[in-house]
Amino acid sequence: MATIVLCQSAWNLHEGRDDFSQVLAEACAIATRRQLEPAPTLVLMPHSSSTVDEKSIATLGELSRAAGVWLAGSIRVRRASASAVVGFLFNASGQQKLLTDKITPELVEGFDDVTSALGRPAPFAVAPSPFGNIAILPGEDILYCSYARASVFNGAELLLNPATEHSDSLFDGRQGARLARAGEQACYVAVATTSSGSVSATALYAPTGMVAAARGDERFVLPDFDLQSLRRSRINPQKSFPAIVRANTYARGYVRDVTPESKRTSAPVKAAEWRAEAKRRLAVQQRPSKHARHEEQYEALLVQECPRLIPLDRSVDARALMMQNLDESLELAGSRANIPSVRLCVFPEFWLTGPGGIGGVQRTVADMARLAISYPDPIFERIAEFAQRNKVYVAFQNFEVHAKMPGRVFNSAFLLDDTGNLVHTYRKNQCADVWGLLPDTTPGSVLSQYLDTFGSDALFPIADTPLGRLANMICFDNMVPEVAHGLRRAGAEVIMHSTSEPHGGAGRDIWDVCRRTRAFENTCYVLSACDGGEHLRHDSDVYTFFRRGHSRIVRFDGRVEGTVDGPGPVAFRVNIDLAALRRARANPLANLALWDDPTVYAHLYAGDVGLPNDLWAGDPNVNPYAGARQIVSRIEDYLARGIYLPATEELTRRTVPDAI
Repeated sequence: MATIVLCQSAWNLHEGRDDFSQVLAEACAIATRRQLEPAPTLVLMPHSSSTVDEKSIATLGELSRAAGVWLAGSIRVRRASASAVVGFLFNASGQQKLLTDKITPELVEGFDDVTSALGRPAPFAVAPSPFGNIAILPGEDILYCSYARASVFNGAELLLNPATEHSDSLFDGRQGARLARAGEQACYVAVATTSSGSVSATALYAPTGMVAAARGDERFVLPDFDLQSLRRSRINPQKSFPAIVRANTYARGYVRDVTPESKRTSAPVKAAEWRAEAKRRLAVQQRPSKHARHEEQYEALLVQECPRLIPLDRSVDARALMMQNLDESLELAGSRANIPSVRLCVFPEFWLTGPGGIGGVQRTVADMARLAISYPDPIFERIAEFAQRNKVYVAFQNFEVHAKMPGRVFNSAFLLDDTGNLVHTYRKNQCADVWGLLPDTTPGSVLSQYLDTFGSDALFPIADTPLGRLANMICFDNMVPEVAHGLRRAGAEVIMHSTSEPHGGAGRDIWDVCRRTRAFENTCYVLSACDGGEHLRHDSDVYTFFRRGHSRIVRFDGRVEGTVDGPGPVAFRVNIDLAALRRARANPLANLALWDDPTVYAHLYAGDVGLPNDLWAGDPNVNPYAGARQIVSRIEDYLARGIYLPATEELTRRTVPDAI
């Protein structure tokens, strides 16, 4: 069984070759003691503080050959024009398999006299190995969802992250982002950093959570690494996020933004040049508001509700139950919304309808249409009255039909201002439609018609308000980082997340890690209003606690500001400090999105990857996703092309969840 050793020892190739050889010998010895028979070993070193000539990199190959191990890490190299950080991988015979330039500037340690690969298309090279297909994302590169996604599109199964870490205010956010990368990309992420007292980031992450992490200053971590399990998991349509992502939908915006003006012939070289570039980007980031008055500190109200579930039985009056759910929710919210400091109110997904069709019943477009609304509607009128009366903005979700696209039912989120006017409509980009569980239309499914009808801004609508730049997203959007990424690129500061989430085991954990990472990587508030349980039937007072609540607010640095600690109906007040958010965005070392550059990755998103666009451009009543067949088809395509590799053990049966 192949073994991975994560090393925390500081190393210096220029001055300490003998010491480094000793470290490799110890790593090899500890790996051998844990093996029943000889097996390949990969040693991942942390980032080295030394700087060497590029030709000296070959010395690492000599060391890996002498020790008989695969060797990876990162180091600073001197080139003719500038120094650069590179990630390296050598096999046990000393052959160089990867030499990967770091893309991101030095953010953890601060700007330095070192250049990067920012401003040009990156290859995101992948090397086959006994440990799976390997890619290297040195240092802060792992914090960028698009770099990890591009690597996986090229076939990566194991992302290596040699890095430097410090115990600053963003340490936990960076740790969470590494775990989120494993979950979002259905891959392993291996991290090696030097130990500094009790602070260590050395760990191995699997898609379901942390496998092992260093404790204190121990020199080596030997995590359990199960490549076959990963490969079996990837062919499960429910977990195959690289197949589910609507890459080509997002690629349109990325490719559009790769203009001649955005391309650079080279990245900055000196620390002073990086500071100048940071100031330039900060100036570009400034978006003048149309509002003279701003409320930089106010309260938001997350309403965790327990709606009566509307059954598929057509004899039940769906509209009457929706109005009953609406009345009860507005009554609950009204107990807090009238407080003057409360200026924004967020309701959960399915708060008016319940999801419907629980238990494996196949829902139809007609089933969804009877739960849908279209502006104007008496429901909008009631919510507008609530907004006017309490002087609050209101964000909420419901199924929607639109006269311009007849026969389509969207899963939509709406924003009303404090005068009751509809500000914008967001239509869910990543939904349970991909499994055939909800027969709603997502923009990517009919992208050509959608863009012709509503325009490109309708994919990621942003409202410039006195409360900041507000955006909506819905439930499963949280698990696909490109959605929040698109909202941030459009200017979002506060993301209202109407959601209805799983509550058991690792499912809850990874959803929550991703939620915190959405806030951290975009420097945005994320306000997740969750449903707090459902009635067993529309005429029952017995709760099933199907969702179990846990509504929460996540600060722009990834820290949870507050949470509802369980199920049930709750009106939960949370503080929004836009001045603090904008202060964080003014710090180029904390504002990750400042250094986002589609030039680096747009070409890979525009390839034949993810779910194609316009899959449901035909008859609205004939669901092309039923039985998850589009995901299964893409998974089979990935296997045929080598983007995914089959397990050598017996493959598990592809399964589709019976509810979402």
